[in-house]
Amino acid sequence: MKNRILIIDDTIPLLEEITDILKMEEYEVETASDAYEGMRKVATTSPDLIITDVLMPEINGFQFIEKIKSLDKHKHIPIIVLSAQASKENLDKAKEVKADLYLKKPCSADELIYSIESLLNKNI
Repeated sequence: MKNRILIIDDTIPLLEEITDILKMEEYEVETASDAYEGMRKVATTSPDLIITDVLMPEINGFQFIEKIKSLDKHKHIPIIVLSAQASKENLDKAKEVKADLYLKKPCSADELIYSIESLLNKNI
């Protein structure tokens, strides 16, 4: 089994599609449909990498990243923002909260896998 990846997105069909892609690559996958559930999963599963959407109810992806990066125990976890909102403002905000990478939806499975592998290998 490869690394454990947590995917956070409130669009369930997309969550399922990404899960299938990552499982075919033999990743262990955890999912959450909102940031609160994502924070619980980070605490209980210790993922090696997180993929999060930006637009989610209650806490958005940027707020989620700020919370995770503020915790010594989890601040090392690479985080990919996967969002349809790729404005300069969002890209700047992703840098500000220390997201490791920003991918625009839709992205190809190859691009997603390459990005994951690159971030995981950087942390070895």
